[in-house]
Amino acid sequence: MPKTHKIHMLLETMSPLTHMMGTNGNEALINREAVIYKGQIRHLPVISGNAIRHKLIREPGANFIIGACNLAGKMNIDQLNYLFNGGSLVESSVSRNIAKIANMQIVLPLYRLLGGCLKNQVVAGSLNVHRGMLICRENSERLSDILPEDFAIDSAIFPAERFIDQYQYTRGDAKKMRDIDFFAAVDELNAQIGEEKSNLMIFNGQTIVAGAMFYLGFVLNNVSDLELGALFHSLSRWNGFIGGQGSRGHGRCKISLIASDALEIAPLIMAYKEHIMGKKEEIKTWLAEAFPSKRKGKEDVNAEKLALDN
Repeated sequence: MPKTHKIHMLLETMSPLTHMMGTNGNEALINREAVIYKGQIRHLPVISGNAIRHKLIREPGANFIIGACNLAGKMNIDQLNYLFNGGSLVESSVSRNIAKIANMQIVLPLYRLLGGCLKNQVVAGSLNVHRGMLICRENSERLSDILPEDFAIDSAIFPAERFIDQYQYTRGDAKKMRDIDFFAAVDELNAQIGEEKSNLMIFNGQTIVAGAMFYLGFVLNNVSDLELGALFHSLSRWNGFIGGQGSRGHGRCKISLIASDALEIAPLIMAYKEHIMGKKEEIKTWLAEAFPSKRKGKEDVNAEKLALDN
């Protein structure tokens, strides 16, 4: 029977986190939100709910569906956009095809949670995601109001600015390689070094230090066990990175469940996986009907020619 669930989790940074909001000159700035603390406005680090939805839920869930249904290399851009980014309204006339939405909710429980846009209609989701709130002194009161009573935050914890650090990297320059055998000729190399500017470049920015903690919260409104299993299945397949510069080792994190309804998670995940494996053909059919390919195959072209000849 459908039920509303509240899930509370902690995210711990295992390496510097660079979830950015913009730049100031040459310095990249971490994402922040304005909060009133003791009568003053403070700007505290935050992880956007959109980033949490995408990296922890939508992306791993879409990858699983594509792999389970053997769809890699067989999808058009509209289908990929819907699975990975929620789709978009691309047609001028908006309609409401109840049967199409109902069929989607049956075969794709994850997208009943996430919602999205078909070509000519918006599909509402059932999942609300809290912004990732840094566990710090300025957020202690807000967190205590959100978390269950057993998880009150100590107001003596460090202030937010203690969790912020800097990073700096330098771009390399091939002309500084010691092995000159890689170059066409030593004379040409020396000429280029004398004529061209250096390729070295320093870039820097702000980061959240490793060991910082963020609160993550999810509210699943009026969902079945399949949708609940879809959420936990995606979380279990998350690659452990959020934010930018993952190629440099930034953004490595781990999550842990701290409070939820009395749930047995493993059976929920297994039931969801079995559902997807049993609905592979229905999933393919729904995607093909909801987002038909714009390019006509040979069979379609031959059928049109035959119709014109007759």
